[in-house]
Amino acid sequence: MRQLPFRASVLVSQLRHVIGVVVTLLGPSWDGPVARYRPEDHYVRGPGPKWREKYGL
Repeated sequence: MRQLPFRASVLVSQLRHVIGVVVTLLGPSWDGPVARYRPEDHYVRGPGPKWREKYGL
């Protein structure tokens, strides 16, 4: 009777290991690409009137 729980625990241990490997490999792709903040992607209209007023074009 002790063989069944031992085999079950070995199976659970191997399954946890496999799930851990899969999560480690796929984890970064679930977060999407590593997005760094790039202001030029957001401020495409150029300087506004406050900037022109401050720096006097």
